[in-house]
Amino acid sequence: MHGFIQDETGSMSIEYALCVMAGSLIAGVLIAVLISQSVADALTKLIADALSP
Repeated sequence: MHGFIQDETGSMSIEYALCVMAGSLIAGVLIAVLISQSVADALTKLIADALSP
């Protein structure tokens, strides 16, 4: 049992997989927020205000 706890074979692959999954989840949430109508309206107003004299 002691050797099993000390063995880290494959731990890097699992860490990379978890990072990729977390990144994908964050990207999905960000896309969902950015395509919402309220965010689109706010960005449109912000850009219009910035470009108006």
